Amino acid sequence: MSYRVLILEDNTLLLQTLEDFLLEHAFICTLVKSGKEALEACYQNSFDLYLVDVKVPDINGFEVLNALRHSGDRTPAIFITSLNDQESLTKGFLLGGDDYIKKPFDLQELLLRMKAILTRTKGFVDDWLIIDDEYKLNLARKRLFKGNVELDLNLKDFELLYLLVKERGHVITKEMIHNHLWNSCEEINEGSVRVYINNLKKIFGKETIVNIRSIGYRFEK
Repeated sequence: MSYRVLILEDNTLLLQTLEDFLLEHAFICTLVKSGKEALEACYQNSFDLYLVDVKVPDINGFEVLNALRHSGDRTPAIFITSLNDQESLTKGFLLGGDDYIKKPFDLQELLLRMKAILTRTKGFVDDWLIIDDEYKLNLARKRLFKGNVELDLNLKDFELLYLLVKERGHVITKEMIHNHLWNSCEEINEGSVRVYINNLKKIFGKETIVNIRSIGYRFEK
């Protein structure tokens, strides 16, 4: 599954930067620029996490989260703000904020904070490998998704696809495939590899997985 994030931020450039970055990590983002828009979005939709700027039009971020908490909404929230005084920091936590990151901030640090909160509240965070605009691999659950739709793929298919995507553009030898798909206690079945390759070609197209004669395969998507 992908996690749904509401981002309240009135700086257009930062808002777009956050969306682009989080989309790369398979988050589904809803963008709002005012406190009023944020409340309307939260009352109409369900989110897994809020990213809340404090200094925004109409209703500030502190008041937004306060209203949500009073309505019974316990969705975790991270304040993103230029405020750096102890009083503001304390106020944010007392209103029900789960974390607080000061501008300017590193995007990777923000991602780590988000994952830490989601791990605590959801039990685990899915780890994704993006293939292209349509397809992505959920590494935690070993699943292939087209958009938000899970595709039917057996475990060996998945493991082979993961190997091909991870090394895309490079030739994956038959020996590499054997070592990745079978442990030392299992019997290697060369015929099965051809079946797995054909299964993947049905999804991604014959031209995507190139057969390097007598050597192996190359993923070119």
